This record gives sequence, C-alpha cells and structure tokens, in this order.
Amino acid sequence: MMNAMVKLLRHRRLNGLDSSMSRIRKKTVIMSCFKRHSSALYVSGKIANKVFAFLTPYFDVGERFANIEKLQEEITLRGMDVDVVQLRDLWEFYRKMLADRRALEDRLREISKSKSQLTTGEQTHESEVEFNRLSMQQRIIYEDFKSMKQAIWDMDDNVVQRVLKLPNKLDPRTPTVEPVVLRNVGNAPSSETADDCRDHIEIGEKLGLLKYYNPMLYYLCNKMALFELGVLAHASRVLTDGNNMVKVVGADFGRSLVVEGSGLDHEDPMTAFFLENHEEVERGSMNRMHLVGGASIFTFLTLHAKKLINPKDFPLKYLATGRQYVPLPANSQPCGLFTVCQASAVHVFVNVKDGKSEEYGTLFDELVESVCQLYDDLCDHYRVVMKSAPQLETWESLRVSFELWSPFAKQYVEVGHLSACGDYFSKRLITIYQTPTGTDFPATITGTVLSVPRLIGCLLEQNPHEFVIPPKVAEMTPSDDCK
Repeated sequence: MMNAMVKLLRHRRLNGLDSSMSRIRKKTVIMSCFKRHSSALYVSGKIANKVFAFLTPYFDVGERFANIEKLQEEITLRGMDVDVVQLRDLWEFYRKMLADRRALEDRLREISKSKSQLTTGEQTHESEVEFNRLSMQQRIIYEDFKSMKQAIWDMDDNVVQRVLKLPNKLDPRTPTVEPVVLRNVGNAPSSETADDCRDHIEIGEKLGLLKYYNPMLYYLCNKMALFELGVLAHASRVLTDGNNMVKVVGADFGRSLVVEGSGLDHEDPMTAFFLENHEEVERGSMNRMHLVGGASIFTFLTLHAKKLINPKDFPLKYLATGRQYVPLPANSQPCGLFTVCQASAVHVFVNVKDGKSEEYGTLFDELVESVCQLYDDLCDHYRVVMKSAPQLETWESLRVSFELWSPFAKQYVEVGHLSACGDYFSKRLITIYQTPTGTDFPATITGTVLSVPRLIGCLLEQNPHEFVIPPKVAEMTPSDDCK
C-alpha cells in the first residue's frame, strides 16, 4: 500500500515537473561542453554562503532578445562568434527552471501550512492519514527541489556568464565596416631622409629625454619630464573651462567586481594587473584587488557602483589625471612608448540621465570639440576618426579616436578616444536614479582622451632633431626654461 502511494504521489507531483526534470538532464549535458567561469559580478547560489554578493546586475536580455535578428547582426558586425538563438533558448529554459523552482517553494509552503493546521486541530484517523500523506509528498517535492536547485546553479555558471558577455548595443552612427575620418587637421609631416624616419626610442635617448628598458620600465628625463606635468595640467585647464567638470583624484586600485562590470574578463591577467597575496583578499578569491590607475574607467565605476543618484544632479561630469596600468597582451610586440604598461593619462567620465535624449548626443559632440581644442594646442596635425563596429570594445556603442601620425611606423596611432556607452555600465553595476514611476539607469560617456606616452612617441618621431614644448603647455610647466 505504501509503495503504491509513493508511486501515485510521484505521478501526481506538480504539473510538468517530470518534463522539467528531463529538460534539466538534457540541458545539463549541453552546458557541460561550455567553459566554466567564476564571476565576481554575479554570485551563483552555489557559493552564496561563502561569497558576499555586493550587487546583482540588471539583466535586460528580454529587451535584447526581443529583436533577435538585430542582436545577431550587431554581434556579427563586431566579429564575435555567438549563436544568439541558442543563447536565447538556453536563457528561456533557465527562466522556466526558476519559475518551476518558485512553484516548488510555494507548494512546500502550502504543505507546511496544511500540516500545521492538522496538528492544531482535532486528532482523528483521517487527519493522521492526511498528515502522513502530506509528509511523504513534502519529502518527494523537497528532493525534486534540491535537484532543480543544483541544476540552476550549474546554469548560473554557464548561461548567466554567457549573457553577461553580450556586447553593448551599437549606436546608429557607428560605421558597420570601415572607420570614418571626421576631421583631418593639418598635414602629416613628411620624412625626407632616413635620419628623419627613426624610432622614437632612439630619438628620445639621443636627445637625453628618455630612458627605455621595456614596457614595464622607462623614464622621462629633463625637459620631457616637465612636459609630462605641463600637458596634464593644460589638459585639465582646457577640459574644465566651460565644461563644468569636477576634477577627482581616483584610487589606483579596483576590485574584480568593477573590472568585470566594465565588460572585461577579470580572470585574464592580460586584462588588469592582479595584486598577489593582498591581505584583505584570500588567494584564489573571485573579488581580487587589481592595479588599474587613478585615471581609468575603473575609478569612476567604483565611485558609482550601487549608487542612487539624485536626478537633479545630472549631468555628472568628472575628469581625472594620473596613471593608467594596462598589461601588455601576451602575443603583442612591444612598440616603445606606444605599448607601455604604465602611462600618464587624462580620463573623462560623464553620466547623463537619458541615453536617448538630445542632451546625450549634444554632450558627446561638445566633449569631442573640447578634446579637439586640446589637440590644436599640442600638435600641428591630427585626425579624428569614428571607429567601425569590429574595432569597438565590448562596452562601447560608439567610439571616436584622436590619432597622430607615426613616421617610423608609417601609420596613425590612437593617442586618445571618447566612447558613448549608453546604460551598459549602470545596468551591470546598478547605478540608478529615481523617477516618478520607479528607477532608471543613466547613460555614460567616457574615455581616455590623452595618453601622454603615445603623444610623446609621435611628437618625437615628427621632429627628431629637437623637442619643443608647445607654448600652451609651456605655460603650465614648473620651469621657466621651457617657455
């Protein structure tokens, strides 16, 4: 009799549960072929009792998957290999599993409530039989609940991570294939003799302005050291005048949470430097400490992560001058100052309330003009290029690059850039503002508008016989000898 009851209860458990469990087994086989990642941004339930979840990112996949053809087209344009249809199906199955788990939780609560009522009421033979039936059903459903919970945790490590790696939406202005030159100021200097076409490292060392050993170790000497200080000060002056920007001093360190929140792989040592044996973070922890530099995107993302902003404060405009620390990719060839791992830089960060508003586009264009004004003071020739979709980073929807000519490399080198990122960062790191109907996510404009080592490299190659500090920069240098 008891065995028959068990079989009956297993047959009558929640509608569709058997098919759900079979789908779990099928999908688990599929998911096993994907690489597993440990996320610092999204903490799986499997390790929730060991790792503190500072925040949970907002998933806008419903909106992204609503137009599956457009999403697949944008991903293809970026040169990424992602089967969006398969990912959508996996995500829908994941959501169905979450709904089934909630249904099991609800049923377990109902059973507990019914058993409680039976124990407080009159004790009869019928109530005892009903109590035993509910207890057996509770045990069976609880076993199914544990199986489903484990399957969901497995999908947390796979499907959710793949969804988090989806790139930003493309801006309609982004070229699809080839970059577009927006502005070309002056003419590229010509190298008439072989002596005029030399590597900037050779030129800098000959002039006594530079000592270069490798991408991790170099020194700016004499007039060049003063130029570094002056150009950072001049950039601050140009960008703050009339732009109402607030200059901040950022932290040189950032957590894995923020690195992944920016769209980078926090586990990749070629993405951001790790701090080994840091006393506050256990070795092997997912939320490690990284050396990133105070003039980097991570400074501002750390400042705004999990923040509620007063809508009256928009737009928020920030500027930071200082260091950036970026590892040299393993398969890259060092190119002097163009690929150093430590650079003095100028980084801007602007938050706008509505990424679809006219204000968003206007502020981006105004920032481009301000940066052009800066380059007008620094060199005779540069160009402004709107990068194409394959050239964008994951977090960018639009990128404008400021490039100088390298006579030795015979190509243009990006010395600065400005990116429109929409609400990509704010959704991942929960930066929100209050609205009459709830909350919403601000849009971001950001970028390293000036990398001093790259600027120096180009200027040295363009004038190999003498380095002359531009007059506007000389005004900001700490020595009268440079004026």
